[in-house]
Amino acid sequence: MARAALTLTGLALLHAGPAASWLPAVRRRLPGLAGVGRAGHVALTFDDGPDPRSTPLFLDELRRLGCRATFFLLGDMLRRHPELGRRIAAEGHETAVHGWAHRNALVTRPGRVTAEIARAADLVAAVTGAEPLWYRPPTGC
Repeated sequence: MARAALTLTGLALLHAGPAASWLPAVRRRLPGLAGVGRAGHVALTFDDGPDPRSTPLFLDELRRLGCRATFFLLGDMLRRHPELGRRIAAEGHETAVHGWAHRNALVTRPGRVTAEIARAADLVAAVTGAEPLWYRPPTGC
């Protein structure tokens, strides 16, 4: 019984592990994971797209300002709007994964989360020509 409880606890920690990057102790020990970058620079990121209502507006303004950003894309949105994913990459922005759909990863079974991240990463690479390096869980977890 105790062994099963330890196994379940270990699996839960592994599943929730990426969400721990908000903890101050984790951020201090893993500054790259925490997003600590060069002084004088700001990381500009967008989630939940590509959305035909907002993404073109962001891209137009970023071009006007001469700024680059990272777009955390949902696989389902990219599947429906691949032309926007291609535009994001063509204009020099980084693309990353925000999951397949906007589901809370902490309440979704681990096997499904892993499969959906892989599916979204494969689609991002196929559409943009660049392998995504980052994953941001939806719903702030």
